[in-house]
Amino acid sequence: MLPFDCQRARSGHGAELLKLLILAVLVGATGALAVLAFRWLLVFAETRLYGPGPGLVAHARALSTLPRLLSPALGGLLAGLILQYLVEARRGKGGADYMEAIFAGGEMPVAGSLLKSSASAASVVSGGSIGREGSMVQLAALTGSVLADWLRLPPDRRHFLIACGAAAGVAGAYNTPIAGALFVAEIVLGGVTVSGLAPLLLASVTSDLIVRQITKVGPIYYAASPCSLTTAPELLLTLAIGAGVGVLGAVFVCLLERAHAGFRSLSLPLWAKMALAGLAVGGLSLLRPEVWGNGYSVINSLLHVPHAWKLVLLILLLKTLATVLTTGSGAVGGVFTPTLFVGAALGSLAGSLIHFFLPEAQTSAYTLVGMGAFLAAVTHAPLTAVVMVSEMSFGFTLVPALALGCLSGYYVSMVLHGGSVYAHSKPATHPTEHLEIEEIVR
Repeated sequence: MLPFDCQRARSGHGAELLKLLILAVLVGATGALAVLAFRWLLVFAETRLYGPGPGLVAHARALSTLPRLLSPALGGLLAGLILQYLVEARRGKGGADYMEAIFAGGEMPVAGSLLKSSASAASVVSGGSIGREGSMVQLAALTGSVLADWLRLPPDRRHFLIACGAAAGVAGAYNTPIAGALFVAEIVLGGVTVSGLAPLLLASVTSDLIVRQITKVGPIYYAASPCSLTTAPELLLTLAIGAGVGVLGAVFVCLLERAHAGFRSLSLPLWAKMALAGLAVGGLSLLRPEVWGNGYSVINSLLHVPHAWKLVLLILLLKTLATVLTTGSGAVGGVFTPTLFVGAALGSLAGSLIHFFLPEAQTSAYTLVGMGAFLAAVTHAPLTAVVMVSEMSFGFTLVPALALGCLSGYYVSMVLHGGSVYAHSKPATHPTEHLEIEEIVR
């Protein structure tokens, strides 16, 4: 259920429902502007640091050895100083995380959110293996909180607007209007009624429309050729890929948890931990520059250009280690896009193996299935994974295969490891955590 349910407004008065929907549209618009502002900030910073270019991987490839090694370390150092001496100093003034604000009814102070976003920008621009979407969603949710405070709305309305802002942030970051609403409903809220989903969908669609009109972008992961897997053998292969990816998804979540615990056990200040992690990422980038950034350009490369399986495997191992180190050290950002990269690489490897035995097999189709299955495995949100990969790639003909792969990956991961990558942000009573598998399937 949403913190403020549409059903109550509808049963009370039509004017209340209309006001609710207008607020959702407003938050969708402000959330889109927040996403665009953060994106432009990153582009401006990257241009000033490295010059114009197609992305962080290209910038890393163009740098000489020492700058490529030190850049993530310096970014981690700066981000750690901001988090330790500016954000930590504001403790006791309300949580600054949108999930905490929705779950526990907390506040979203403007200064705390902006400081965390600036720390995230430092990590992202310097080459840290972390996504930019986390801060985009945070800032979009913040606009909902600010609007609620400005209108002096009660707490339930504030939490409703924060949820709409989070949906707008996901939709604006990935150009996925339906998945933006489902992300909040399935991952953040743990389930929502149809009447409660409507305002989330309205906010995310509004955000997506504004971002598309301003940036003129299309699908962010568009395959080189139409993808479809419809025959019985192909669908059975997607089930097998999903199961294998589900095992690796559970392993990935365990690695993230152990990395967090390992860095917490170090008797070092936060800035030193993040600088050391950044230095390690810089060292890995000397082997392959693809470890820089969130993996966006590498995913598109996998969808368009054939790669040797040994190269894909090497990049996958290095990128996974870089993501675990960056996230575990305490860096602020999203693991969503790095997760998509890991899934795409696994799907590409599976597709290459299948193509060896079945030359007519579409490698890019299995790349997208791997992406969705791994996303479902680590987030425990199969519906969001199916819709998001379909929207991001315009691969709607792939939905049946995606559904099988995502469900297979989700259930295998759930059996092996009960928590998701978002478990640390959820209270123990959250409906999507700490449930036995029998309770979920019955």
